[in-house]
Amino acid sequence: MGGSKIVCGVVREDGAVLWKLHEKWAPKSAEEVLGTMHRMGDAAIAALPGEEIGIIGANIPGIADPVTGTWLEASFSGLSNIPVAADLSAYFGLPCWADNDGQTCALAEKVFGAAKDCDHFLYLTVSNGVGGAVYSNGLITGCGNHAGEFGHCVVVPGGRQCNCGQKGCLERYAAGPGIQRTWEEMTGETKSAEELAALARSGNAEAQKVWELEGQYLGRIIAVAANLMNPEKVIIGGGISLAFGLFYPSLKATVDAQCYADPNHPLELLATPLAYDGGLLAAAALAFTEARK
Repeated sequence: MGGSKIVCGVVREDGAVLWKLHEKWAPKSAEEVLGTMHRMGDAAIAALPGEEIGIIGANIPGIADPVTGTWLEASFSGLSNIPVAADLSAYFGLPCWADNDGQTCALAEKVFGAAKDCDHFLYLTVSNGVGGAVYSNGLITGCGNHAGEFGHCVVVPGGRQCNCGQKGCLERYAAGPGIQRTWEEMTGETKSAEELAALARSGNAEAQKVWELEGQYLGRIIAVAANLMNPEKVIIGGGISLAFGLFYPSLKATVDAQCYADPNHPLELLATPLAYDGGLLAAAALAFTEARK
């Protein structure tokens, strides 16, 4: 589940995606969230009558309780306390696990993606919001299972109001709506992040400046996190990672300028190789990992 899109699929343990259904959504209630998942899950089962589906995983934007699989809240949505894992398990009669998308996407990188050979990395998902995870010989979950909230680190003190209650959060600048707002403040026009990527690639200087700022905002928080955690890699996923080439130069320059160089060299900054299937493979990685325990 994302802030504006949802995907359901059937995934084998080797990462092969056998079937998937991708939709836009803007759920307004718990009933709508659960009903959408029921409908999409039913479609998956009907599409592959010869496949035995044994477990379910779900990745949740915002804050989750991985013990109960509850979607606790997402500051951008107004939704809260949705019993995702319990409901899906009861509806489909299968074991189900659900967790925050930053945590699950980090698992996907370890199981299927860029961190197969790496035990110390940071993962940021940058889409309708900004989330993430810290992996150091395993996921670092924190005392309340909420570690990795990069999006609510303040990057512009006293800046834009965030739904979490703070001002100047990274999410308000680096996520898709924040990129759109930066452009609006510069030009008075409204364009999506996808449109701004195309515009920047065509040579528009103002659009290129928007993506330069994107790299700077992300780089400031990544540099601090790298100084604290000493990772080998920083992996960026989510829809904004598809424009990685546009903001990579300023991202690298900012990290190089603000990160303690000697202990953090070399630090690799890269976009996820999982692309559009990242969220789906994240849910699968969670289910496979938990089922093995």
